[in-house]
Amino acid sequence: MKEFNLKIKCLKGADEICSFVKEDPKQIFRLVQEEGLPAWKRSDRSCWRALNIDLYKWMVGQRNKYLKDTPRYLNNS
Repeated sequence: MKEFNLKIKCLKGADEICSFVKEDPKQIFRLVQEEGLPAWKRSDRSCWRALNIDLYKWMVGQRNKYLKDTPRYLNNS
């Protein structure tokens, strides 16, 4: 597998993070708690933060998690 030379960036705020992973910003807390989205807050009042490289890994994991079920959905159409 070819290695990619990615510049590490910190995304700030639910809107920016969820835009990156194509999810609803209103669901960020659930995504972190239930889906393992790698985002964090420094305190209850601070904004969400996430590293782009962690989000790439999370998206690949989500793809792999749901890709195994894809043929079942294709057969129902």
